[in-house]
Amino acid sequence: MLYLSFSNFINAQAGAIPNFTTEMIKQGSLPLKYNEAWLYHKGDNTEWAKTNIDERNWKTIAPQNLRADAMPDSLWQGFGWWRLSFTADSSFYKQISRLVFDTWGAADVYLDGQKILSYGTFSKNELNEKNHVSNYAADKFITIKPAQRHVLAVRFSNYQAKRNEVLFSKFSNNLGFTIAFATEVRGLYSDFRFANSFALLSVIASLLLLLLLLHLLLLFKFKREKSNLIISLITILFLVAIFSAHALLFFPFNGFWNALVSRLVNSTTFAAGMSLIPYALTLLFRIEKFYWVKHISWLLIVRTLNYYFVFIPVVLFDSIIILGVIFITAFLMVKALKYKTSGVHYVTFGAIGTSVFLLINRLQSAEILHLSTNFNYLDITLLYTCFPLGIYIYNTNQYGRLFNSMELEVADRTHDLNLSIENLKSTQTLLAARNAENELLLKEIHHRVKNNLDVVSSLLALQSAKMDDPNMQEAMLASQNRVQSMGILHQKLYQSEHLAFIEMKNYFQNLCENILDSYNETSRIKVNIDMSEVELDVDTAVPIGLIVNELITNSLKYAFPKGEKGNIKLSLKSKDKENFTLQLSDNGVGKLLNSQQKGTGFGTQLVSLLTKQIEGTLVEENENGTVISIHFKRQIAA
Repeated sequence: MLYLSFSNFINAQAGAIPNFTTEMIKQGSLPLKYNEAWLYHKGDNTEWAKTNIDERNWKTIAPQNLRADAMPDSLWQGFGWWRLSFTADSSFYKQISRLVFDTWGAADVYLDGQKILSYGTFSKNELNEKNHVSNYAADKFITIKPAQRHVLAVRFSNYQAKRNEVLFSKFSNNLGFTIAFATEVRGLYSDFRFANSFALLSVIASLLLLLLLLHLLLLFKFKREKSNLIISLITILFLVAIFSAHALLFFPFNGFWNALVSRLVNSTTFAAGMSLIPYALTLLFRIEKFYWVKHISWLLIVRTLNYYFVFIPVVLFDSIIILGVIFITAFLMVKALKYKTSGVHYVTFGAIGTSVFLLINRLQSAEILHLSTNFNYLDITLLYTCFPLGIYIYNTNQYGRLFNSMELEVADRTHDLNLSIENLKSTQTLLAARNAENELLLKEIHHRVKNNLDVVSSLLALQSAKMDDPNMQEAMLASQNRVQSMGILHQKLYQSEHLAFIEMKNYFQNLCENILDSYNETSRIKVNIDMSEVELDVDTAVPIGLIVNELITNSLKYAFPKGEKGNIKLSLKSKDKENFTLQLSDNGVGKLLNSQQKGTGFGTQLVSLLTKQIEGTLVEENENGTVISIHFKRQIAA
């Protein structure tokens, strides 16, 4: 419930004694702010707690909001007494059960001459004084017994207050205290004041930390977006402000340090964050011609000076700044809406909300407005979270729109991709059919080449049969074997699933059987093929087949004279996928050193030319027979 404070109480006239009624109790408490009824006397005398004493030498000075200029040095000794006389209606006694006492000093409280409560430790010695920290303390229980007249006396000690006032001016705590009677309903709130404050801090800090982490991540991902930096800075300032406002939850500060942290740091950091909000909006909505609003932060210096050298009432000055921020924010919202910026109203309403709740908070601090405890918690929560929540909702809205557009784009691209896949499948089917046709045609070509080579071989055999010259017959037979070696290769290609590669071991077996059969040497000469299965491309396999044909033919003709039996060993091995060694050896008579070349030498020349064709190297050894090794590389990569 919100109401104007100046209508709360009717100050007693000079010398008059206030009468308390239940109607005066608002929101469960009755603050004893009776400026003309409070009397003060310097010094210390426990007799001053009694009901009837001579008060003619006492000064009319109220203890609440007591500043240094209101308490002359002649009266201030660091300790003294305050007295308040009052009467009460009979119903009033049943309502009051707690005493609210707020001070940074120490005090003993007396009611009708009896000491009822102590706060801290009262002492005439500054070193022995133990101050009371009341921010989160529960209200203490009291009982007021009916009487015609009551006297509330406070024996008070606060040595540090005036020193703080001198050192810290407007941010210091007052020299005196505030005191109020409270009902049990109001007291229940005080019992959970620490827990409620901690919960309030946790909620606000959690929301601010989430927003900070979000914008730090955005700042890391999008370094050129300066708005993320400014919003992160505002969030950090708000975090410092809320933690400094609740510093007493964690640290047992005295009045001086509490004023420094919970008032100066809190006020300065929050004001700095507020001053940056318009600039953050211009960056967020890219309204470049209003970037000048960043200079609003210079008002912080004027605001701080105004606390020490008051040229405008503090509350009025803060209210003007806050109303200015609200006006600028609303103006920026209108401009952003003209640019059709999406989600602008979320951020703007959040910024205006923070400004409005800050204004309410300042008016409450100045006691122009009063909020109930629940509304005070709500005001503080909204004060710190309106702008962050507006930013969070804006980001959620923006990224939601982005994700929706991305989903639509992904759906369109998926549709296009599916069409492309269908086209590719159709193309693949067509290519597979054409490839099958090409394979069939290629096999047919190999088959026809093989048949043609067989025809050539048969013609050579017929021609050889009509010749009487043995040398000519031998030459024709050699040519026939060469043709057949190529014919066997094309037959293998025709029968193979891979039209570009030949499995060499099986090819060598067929080739050797054909050569031995053509020379009728199957029983006398044995060929041992020592190798694993190896595939070579056609361009390499053709010259290798011709080379093997020539080498085996030479061994049959010259290595085993006079009908001797013998063995020929053939191998093709690879060092790696590219380098191979073809080796053919026999256990024949070998080749004598400086011996004359036998035959025409055509076979030897052919082997040399074919070795060069495959870029190979031929090595011949003649010990215990002949060993010929050819080292070469694959002509076409598999």
